[in-house]
Amino acid sequence: MFRIFFYISILLLIDQVSFGNEGVRWLASDLSDLTEAAEAGDAYAQGFLALCHLHGDKGLSVSNLEARFYAENSASRGHWLGNFVLGYLSRMKPLGPDSKLVAKYLLKSFRDPDGTLIKKAAIGDPIAAFTLAELFVSEEIQTILKSDMKIASEFYEISSNLGYAPACVQSALIKLHNLTLSDQISSVSLSEGVALLQKGIEQKLPAAHYYLGTCFMDGLGVKKDPELAFVHFQAAADRGYGPAMIMTAEFYANGLMSTPKPDLALNYIRKAVEIYQDGAEEKLEQYRALFEPELDLSRDSLNLEEPLGDLPEANNLKPKEPLHEAQTPSELAQPQPTVRLPSPYGVSTSLDQGQTTEGFALKQQEDIPDNLVIADNELTEISLTQIREAAKKAYWGNGSSTSTADAFKSFEKCANLGDAESARYLGIMYLRGKGVNKNTDEALKWFEVAARQGDKLAEKNLLSLRKIMKK
Repeated sequence: MFRIFFYISILLLIDQVSFGNEGVRWLASDLSDLTEAAEAGDAYAQGFLALCHLHGDKGLSVSNLEARFYAENSASRGHWLGNFVLGYLSRMKPLGPDSKLVAKYLLKSFRDPDGTLIKKAAIGDPIAAFTLAELFVSEEIQTILKSDMKIASEFYEISSNLGYAPACVQSALIKLHNLTLSDQISSVSLSEGVALLQKGIEQKLPAAHYYLGTCFMDGLGVKKDPELAFVHFQAAADRGYGPAMIMTAEFYANGLMSTPKPDLALNYIRKAVEIYQDGAEEKLEQYRALFEPELDLSRDSLNLEEPLGDLPEANNLKPKEPLHEAQTPSELAQPQPTVRLPSPYGVSTSLDQGQTTEGFALKQQEDIPDNLVIADNELTEISLTQIREAAKKAYWGNGSSTSTADAFKSFEKCANLGDAESARYLGIMYLRGKGVNKNTDEALKWFEVAARQGDKLAEKNLLSLRKIMKK
């Protein structure tokens, strides 16, 4: 029944001329008017201001904290847009990730008592059309509303035609990566996708900068140009967009535009950690191990005959080689595919190592339990991976001594059975004193074990640590 109604709604949307609705009004308003209305208690204005903070619209920097504040006020008045934003925020820290909470809020948005969301979409409200498109690609509510990229793409297109920048980004991604699987990617669709990103950039949307940066990295619809990619990544990063912070940090850490700049790499990656960006804490740990190791370098702990001199400052530690194997822009580019359409809000999962945006294979992450116990005689390659991934979740969890100690035990178990990544983590834990007492000799030992098994990050950590110990 709902699907029939939605197909009818699409036809209505295509033929509607949109004047006088709230979405058009707030889309055309300046930030001061929108904020004034939100502060005065207008639930729609509050929900839309939450969206603006969520993706950096109307010249704002991305701020999930501000988005949550206005979304909660909007949702407390029963507004569908406030509930929608809270649903999105529940996919990320600190509210999430919590799929049940996501489903709760998104269903509240979809099932508002008067059917307001659907009615507004039917009269051409660009924000309502965008929201419905997002709901059509939300796997958390698939039992209620089956995912349909084709329908979603039509709603995105309607919203983008009315000038809503986030919808422009989503429509661009659909065209650039042929997410509807309707036709082969053509030069026309690529050009249209790039043009939509440019439209988003005209409205200074950080996500538009980020995704155009990935296009320049891979030569997708444009000529490959790492310098322009970096310009767009940094523009998005400076407006608080998490994935762009990580990419900008990688450029500085690897010296892709000039000599490596560890201070700037650390600065951007710390900002990414502050906003709970996925993968940022692990990347920070890698940078620290390379650029500013905090070691207990006493004569006894290192068993050296001569005392060590002062450790070099972080800014002077500049590796001659990149931090990992990613020597080309394509290998560094990591867009955010999920079973949903990749969101401009920074909900991120990454492609497999080395995969570029071409092909854009959608992949759902394996559900790894928080605590996994498997007997040694039952270990397989798959269960080893599961134990390691569970250990990583504990390691990057709440930071308690209990969780890091548990992580250490699991990493040690896997490393002794030949898992290179687990061996590298043991080296980092001994190096940093997390879950175990600091021990540079043990750190060296495990970095060597991982490096012998082909772990490139361990090789770099090993080289940097040896250089520091020789100072």
